[in-house]
Amino acid sequence: SNHPNIDKLSFTGSGRTGQILLHAGAEHLRQTTLELGGKGALVVFEDADLTVAADWALLGIYACTGQVCSASSRLIVHESIAEELIEKLVKEAANIKVGDPRDAATKMGPLCMKMQYDKVLEGIQRAKDEGCHLAAGGVVPGDLPADLSNGYYVRPTIFTNVPTDSKTWTEEIFGPVLAVRTFKTEEEAIALTNASAYGLGHGVVSADQVRCARVADKLDAGIVWENCNQALFPETPFGGWKKSGFGWEYGESGLEEYVRKKTRFVAPAGYSWGCYVSK
Repeated sequence: SNHPNIDKLSFTGSGRTGQILLHAGAEHLRQTTLELGGKGALVVFEDADLTVAADWALLGIYACTGQVCSASSRLIVHESIAEELIEKLVKEAANIKVGDPRDAATKMGPLCMKMQYDKVLEGIQRAKDEGCHLAAGGVVPGDLPADLSNGYYVRPTIFTNVPTDSKTWTEEIFGPVLAVRTFKTEEEAIALTNASAYGLGHGVVSADQVRCARVADKLDAGIVWENCNQALFPETPFGGWKKSGFGWEYGESGLEEYVRKKTRFVAPAGYSWGCYVSK
């Protein structure tokens, strides 16, 4: 990464590795794009359709077994609907079929490697030690067939009453672990969401589209989903704020990251302003 002939560096991965690459390229003032970690939040207001909100919340953390930089690993739900929504999430999480991703019936596959598997299990144990309430999962599936028994599988996990100063709330686990907190006011929801070192992607769910837009404008993230989650298209610019990195992928903005601009001024031969030497 410190080779002088590298003109451009684009990296997707952990924040620590991004910092190392950025330091390596600093000597050459190399143009760099970094898409790093995240601790995304999904904010659910009291007027939301709970079935729809539950589906977006589950998709946001259990798609790809939570191994997504923009995963909504935090759920911030209005206190008046929290009990009902959490009950629905726990029920639906228990019904998620964990298993071989080649099986069409599977809804969640394994973690990518043992190191990540160990990290997720460590994160689950740490959450328990931090006093978080385990509402669902937190264990290795016990119903896997023999040929999958050595795989890196973890049940979809939900923790509630997660302290805001806990690592469960602030640090990326990169696995199927959802941390839940409640809020009373819109201002509190915004503050809880933004109180993070990361700023990659957040979401807002409400029957009030005006409120969705108002809240989205105030969230510190490169992308905000309003009444949806994790939507991304080739023409959609995608990038982070704060410790989630800088620069853009996808869309016209993503192409611009690989373009070096040059301005040329062209005058006809013999042309002069005549400022110092007159013809």
